Amino acid sequence: MVIPRFDLWRDIADLQERVMRLLEENFPAYERKREVWIPPADVVENEKEIVVFFDLPGVDQKDVEISISGDQVTVKGERKPPDGEARFLRQERIYGPFSRTFALRVPVDVDRVTATYRNGVLEVRLPKVEEQRARRIVIQES
Repeated sequence: MVIPRFDLWRDIADLQERVMRLLEENFPAYERKREVWIPPADVVENEKEIVVFFDLPGVDQKDVEISISGDQVTVKGERKPPDGEARFLRQERIYGPFSRTFALRVPVDVDRVTATYRNGVLEVRLPKVEEQRARRIVIQES
């Protein structure tokens, strides 16, 4: 006789999914609690620049906004659900607005910032302000 292995977390997740499905099927006005979407990001620094990579699958480029204020870069946007008329049979992805802000800790040249969006990845390049070089001042005779 094989005794099934007890997995508490799997059983709790299964129970939660069944309850959610039961609520959605029997109470049409019931909506799942809206979760907050926080897209993952990597921040990389080298001698000349800071580069921020955001994973934004399913986000249209026109729905993304980048701003720089002081020593912070902010990326805001929204991932919109597919066809508004369709009814989800299962929903695991999170839709809605998002906002991520990162402190840069070094001054950047705002006029040279570039952003590219390719294959669902947003890449923001923030060139550092070049250090002022020390300069010797010659005193002129008056």
